[in-house]
Amino acid sequence: MPRVTFLHYGETSGDVDMNLSLLEAAKSLGLPLNHDCGGNASCTTCRVEVQAGLDQLSEIDFDEQDLLDREALSEPRHRLACQARVLGDVIVRVPGSKWETPRPETAETQGVDIR
Repeated sequence: MPRVTFLHYGETSGDVDMNLSLLEAAKSLGLPLNHDCGGNASCTTCRVEVQAGLDQLSEIDFDEQDLLDREALSEPRHRLACQARVLGDVIVRVPGSKWETPRPETAETQGVDIR
């Protein structure tokens, strides 16, 4: 079974079934990844950045690439979690704004001196 690691407000990883989408893998690991279009490749809310294992994901298709290009996210490391299928071990970073329930920022995490 491939191991998927999500980097977000820490690190969450686990073994998932082969050929799951990254979105399905996130759900199976209990991570609330946004997907406003329902996982139909109609938006980019589930975008992730592949940190390692790009070759362990399914090939990008025309529709996915078109959506990413429209958002100026044409680097190969950008993928839509609803479309990228897991073929092997992979590490992806999820931008904090893409999570359904982001942790509230505190003065400490914002670098504000509260003294």
